[in-house]
Amino acid sequence: MDITLGRPATRPSPPPCPLITLSFRRPRVQIAVSLAAVGAVLLLALWIRVADAQQPPQQQQQSTQASPPQPQQSPDVVLVPHRATYDMKLAVARPNSGIAEVSGAMVLETVDSCDGWEVKQRIKLKFLRNDGEEFNTDSSFTSYETKDGLGLRFSVRNIQDDEVEEELRGQADLEGQGGKGRASFTLPEVRSFELPAGTLFPTTHLALIIRHARDGDKSASYSVFDGARLDGAFQVNAVISRSTRTTGAPPVRGDVGLLRNQPSWNVRLAFFAAGDQGSANPEYELALDLLGNGIARSMLLDYGDFAVDARLVQLQALPRPRC
Repeated sequence: MDITLGRPATRPSPPPCPLITLSFRRPRVQIAVSLAAVGAVLLLALWIRVADAQQPPQQQQQSTQASPPQPQQSPDVVLVPHRATYDMKLAVARPNSGIAEVSGAMVLETVDSCDGWEVKQRIKLKFLRNDGEEFNTDSSFTSYETKDGLGLRFSVRNIQDDEVEEELRGQADLEGQGGKGRASFTLPEVRSFELPAGTLFPTTHLALIIRHARDGDKSASYSVFDGARLDGAFQVNAVISRSTRTTGAPPVRGDVGLLRNQPSWNVRLAFFAAGDQGSANPEYELALDLLGNGIARSMLLDYGDFAVDARLVQLQALPRPRC
């Protein structure tokens, strides 16, 4: 959906955020795109960690406190099962980033399994540094989220140059809509902690963002847990505006009918570590061209010193089960 951010000698090291996602803290930068994780869609789950990262861009996100969480099954939000393939490349490398080129692909699959949503995300990237060194990252994220938004199972694997750098696995449960919960990990170590009241899981979060967009809201803020990090949920601030037509987008192959007759919005998400929402600097930001059925036509992952662009190039409709 980062890499040597501080000095030429740095190189990424896979991570944690779904989706997505994809965290920005020293000494490593974890990239999560959640898309599907952002809801499920967003959020994404792109993960790429980078060593010795510098601080993310200083951008102040102003957002209003969103209404209490509601179940994702809303009559006005119908997520579509699909498999989407994105071409990824470096959008911008700011001074002293040490990055010369980034290229690769992301495959994001959202499957309706009657009682829940299964999300699979795979991101393979090649990085070229200014000193000529190359390295490859391969990050995968899988999750199962119940449609009532109360249960989540997740698994993350991050590989760099064919070596497994990190694996995360576990589950999380909420006591009820708007209630507190608990997350439990079995990898990389046995660990559990409480989730604050109001925490959402990625697909539920995505559906709520779409609902806010449909209602004309300009901003929303929620606590979101996707299993991509060991230290709790993100505070995710969303800024929503009407989508604008972009030029130069690659042609999309496959079931392009899924893109037609859908409302669309520009959604910018700022991810803050728990307890750090007063900071002007998010750990990372994710910009989406988001459709009303949960498909993202494009994404921009901004880590401060560099940003990675993802453009939809292939789309496949997946069947809905007979439940």
